[in-house]
Amino acid sequence: MELNITKIQHILKNRKIDGWLLFDFRNSNDLALEILGIKKESHLTRRFFYFIPQTGNPSKIVNAIEEHNLAHLPGEKLSYSSHNSLREQLSKALAGSKTIAMEYSPLNAIPYLSKVDAGTLELIKTFGVQVVSSADLITQFTALWSPEQYAENVPVAKALVKIAKDAFNFIKISVLARDTLNEYSVQQFIVEEFRKNKLVTDFPPIVGVNENSANPHYAPDETTFKEIKENDFVLIDLWAKRKNDSSVWSDITWVGFVGKEVPERYITIWEIVKNARDAAFDFVVKRFNVNQPVYGFEVDDASRKVIEDAGYGKFFIHRTGHSITTTLHGSGPHMDNYETKDERRLLPSTSFSIEPGIYLTGDFGIRSEIDVFIHPDGKVEQTSGVKQEEIVAILK
Repeated sequence: MELNITKIQHILKNRKIDGWLLFDFRNSNDLALEILGIKKESHLTRRFFYFIPQTGNPSKIVNAIEEHNLAHLPGEKLSYSSHNSLREQLSKALAGSKTIAMEYSPLNAIPYLSKVDAGTLELIKTFGVQVVSSADLITQFTALWSPEQYAENVPVAKALVKIAKDAFNFIKISVLARDTLNEYSVQQFIVEEFRKNKLVTDFPPIVGVNENSANPHYAPDETTFKEIKENDFVLIDLWAKRKNDSSVWSDITWVGFVGKEVPERYITIWEIVKNARDAAFDFVVKRFNVNQPVYGFEVDDASRKVIEDAGYGKFFIHRTGHSITTTLHGSGPHMDNYETKDERRLLPSTSFSIEPGIYLTGDFGIRSEIDVFIHPDGKVEQTSGVKQEEIVAILK
């Protein structure tokens, strides 16, 4: 990522913020490292600060034995060694500033942004400045996809849909052949399909049968799994990307029933979840079509209302969606007015999931997940091109 000081200063001016203070200690602030172009494997053992004022040149506040870590960045070098000299250099850099942005979220409302420890915040406040969240700055510098990232992601998204369908077909073939089949073997089938398609993941996919599908983060392994038999309900959640640091993720969830016809009790819940998914997507489309701002919490509200109106609100136990970047749960706005109230604005060139669910503990759970990308011109796209419209009747 190329650090565009002029762009940052323009945003600071528009938001009436005097400067952005980026801080790290021993890789504690991955957001700052990404923005500043510092590699994850860099040897960082001392605190550094990089201050970008609304006007003027940046300041690099670096420890005397690690001055090289910010050598690639523009600005005046302010070297320190003792704690007193650190205070002196911070005071010099922040002189005249009243409002400073840092990777901080009031009341830890957005944990993905809370990278600066309370003690460091206390230290900065001793210089007479008010610390505000850098949330909107972060969105513009870590959550926006490049045209190249979008172009690479589209075939990945479509590949995941095919792999999900192939997994259901794998279940069909195994059940009809009377082969022993379980959640773990289906999971490993998907992992092998990732390998064939040159995709990587950070954790094996979710394959949940019956009551396990009601656990949103259940995942089988080689010792913990359920068998899959005829008349079972199956949820598959899979996510993957290309194997390079700049690649962005795709993340979808599909559901199926191991039979020729899906029982009505599953269809009833499915229709509610599907309608909640589509209500959230349509809400985003309508807002962008009329050039009106849309915020993360509003998308959650649009989806959650459908489930609440159907009488299943207490069974929707997580936010509606998450930001998607080079990190699966990215640093952009989340579709959330449940776990937190995400008041960040959705911006063009960002992506996020929409994944409402109803989880009936001990019985079954249904989640339907799609990924959304907002183009620079405001066009809203579901990246996989295909969304699930009905529960897959696996033996049909």
